[in-house]
Amino acid sequence: MRSIAVLAIAAAGCAGNGQGLDQNGQPPGVGGSAGGQLTPDFTSIQDNVFTPICTRCHIGASAPEGLQLDAAHSYGLLVGVPSVEQPNFLRVDPGNPDSSYLVLKLEGASGISGGRMPLGGPYLPQSTIDVIRQWIIDGAQKPQSVAHAEPRPAFEVAATSPPDTATVVAPVREIVVAFSSEVEAALVNWTTIKVEPVAGTEFLTATGPPIATRFEIAPGNPATVVIRPLAPLGPGKYRVTLRGTGDSGALASVTGMTLGADYDFVFTVERAR
Repeated sequence: MRSIAVLAIAAAGCAGNGQGLDQNGQPPGVGGSAGGQLTPDFTSIQDNVFTPICTRCHIGASAPEGLQLDAAHSYGLLVGVPSVEQPNFLRVDPGNPDSSYLVLKLEGASGISGGRMPLGGPYLPQSTIDVIRQWIIDGAQKPQSVAHAEPRPAFEVAATSPPDTATVVAPVREIVVAFSSEVEAALVNWTTIKVEPVAGTEFLTATGPPIATRFEIAPGNPATVVIRPLAPLGPGKYRVTLRGTGDSGALASVTGMTLGADYDFVFTVERAR
């Protein structure tokens, strides 16, 4: 399914004309600078690459392709999440760096959409990219501080793509919701997740029935749900509602913790220019 013969954008890369890199074209932390030696774990990659370089562009509601790369959102929106423009590719495909668009974009692989990242260079040295490759080969594990921490007392929405209140360009083929812990897959269905067209500003009202969708847990990332409308979303305003209460049918973690309240976010789709 994820053939490398055709490479199209799965995750817009980090913009920045080399800002955030040191005089050798390396991210802070590589070679003993203040951030510490870069190692093949997510925390190190976040601290030395994503945060100082990529978040110059990939942050907040205006993040390209909805990909926010700050520490609070990056893992849930990268690992196992299909690309926006080419859903057959994953942004990070655990165990498979050669089919992970993040790597292809950093290496400037033939066929990528747009320019190599960081946009305009200087580009990351191959030694740095190889560390990211090794993290993916090792299964693209969660940050150690998360993986080894005590279970969180709450089950929460950690990130969405598109972000709440964002404006994106049609067509929208997928919606991503990342949670703070692993989701009970049996509860992910049309009764707990609803996508509907809406109208209005302060008070939104549905303008049609819920949109037919299918759902999947992101490969290698059981805390993230990918929502795929059966037909791509065209121009308009949409609301996604996650059911978080009720004795049955509420979204919950594998430990049985529910969201505690319904959660919704709204985004606008505009025509491509």
